[in-house]
Amino acid sequence: MRVGVHVPVAGGLLKAARRARALGCECAQVFVRNARGWRGRSYAKAEVEGFRHILAVRGVSPLVIHSCYLVNLASPDKVLRDQSLRSVADDMVRAAALGGHFVVFHFGHHMGAGVSSGLESVASAVRSLLSDAPPGVDLLLENSAGRGTEMGADWNDFAALLDLLGGDERVGICFDTCHAHAAGHRLDGPRRVGRALRAVDTAVGLSRVRLVHLNDCRAPAGSHVDHHEHIGRGTIGDVGFRSLLRRRELRGRCAILETPIERPGDDRRNLRRIKRLQRRGVPRGRR
Repeated sequence: MRVGVHVPVAGGLLKAARRARALGCECAQVFVRNARGWRGRSYAKAEVEGFRHILAVRGVSPLVIHSCYLVNLASPDKVLRDQSLRSVADDMVRAAALGGHFVVFHFGHHMGAGVSSGLESVASAVRSLLSDAPPGVDLLLENSAGRGTEMGADWNDFAALLDLLGGDERVGICFDTCHAHAAGHRLDGPRRVGRALRAVDTAVGLSRVRLVHLNDCRAPAGSHVDHHEHIGRGTIGDVGFRSLLRRRELRGRCAILETPIERPGDDRRNLRRIKRLQRRGVPRGRR
C-alpha cells in the first residue's frame, strides 16, 4: 500500500504540502473546510499552484479530500440533506482544483426514518453529485462504527446503495479499520482480518475498496464506539495491522492514517510504525 497521513491545513495549503513532504507521505488527505462546519476555505491561485507543485514533485498521490463531519445525506431533514449535498458538491469542485482524486464522506444517520429511507436519500444525493462531477474525481463512502441510527456499519448498506446506483464505477469504498473493528468486523488477527475482507468481497467486491483509513481502535470490538487510537496501542494491535498490510488483495491501495495527535511527532511515529509492520512484521517493544 501507498501510505500517508491526514495533513492539517492550519496555516494554509503550502504548509500542509510541506508537512506531507517532511513526513515522507506517499499519499495525503486534507479537509477543505472546517471539519465541523459548512464554511469552505478560500485559497489564492498561487497557493493552489504551489500546493499542487510540491505534491507532484514528491510524488504524493492520490490526494484525498475528506468532507466535513456534518454531512448527512441519509437525513430525512430536507434542510440538512440539501446543505450536505451542497457541501459535498463543493468539495468535489475543490478537489478538482487541488488535483484531488477522491472525496470521502459518510452515509450519515437515518434519524429514525429507517435504513431503506436512508439508502434512497443517499442514492438520490449521489446521483445528483455524479451528474455534475468534475472529471477524475470519484466519491468514496466510508464505513461507520454503527452507533445509533448511523448507517454504513453493515456491508449490505453498501451493496444496496451500489444496486440503486446501477453499479456506477465512480463510487467506491473507504475502509476504516477502527470503524470496522468497532462495528464487529474484527481485525485483531490474521484469520479475523481474512474473514472481514471476505465479508466485504462477498457484499460488494474488494475492487470497490479504493482507500483504507489506518486507525487503531481504543474501544472493544463490536462496541460501536468510534474512538481512534495510535497504531499498536488499541484493540486491533500490531498483529492485526501486520496481517492487514500483508494481504495481497489490498496491494496498490492508498492508505491514510487518521490517528490522534496528542504530542509533537505523533504522526511521524504512527507512520514509522506502519512502515515497520509493512517491512518486517510486528515491532519489538511499544511506541
